[in-house]
Amino acid sequence: MAKRIGLAVMSFVFVLGLALNALAAREVVEGAVEKVNAMTGQIVVKTQAGPREFNTRTPEKVKDLKPGDKVSLTIAEDGTMTIEKAK
Repeated sequence: MAKRIGLAVMSFVFVLGLALNALAAREVVEGAVEKVNAMTGQIVVKTQAGPREFNTRTPEKVKDLKPGDKVSLTIAEDGTMTIEKAK
């Protein structure tokens, strides 16, 4: 019984470590869109720290964005990005 509990605790800690590592391996940027180039997939977002430029791998991700839109960008460690419009 003790082995089972120990194994369960170790499994839980391992999974928790993986989840925390995944959270730490990304960056979330929030701000307002300043510029959009739908042809190249480039977007400039004005953040609290100043403007930041991002290039998406798939230009169609930015086709519905326009200057002034509030967005939240999540950039993963591998460079993939998700863009969500703020409501």
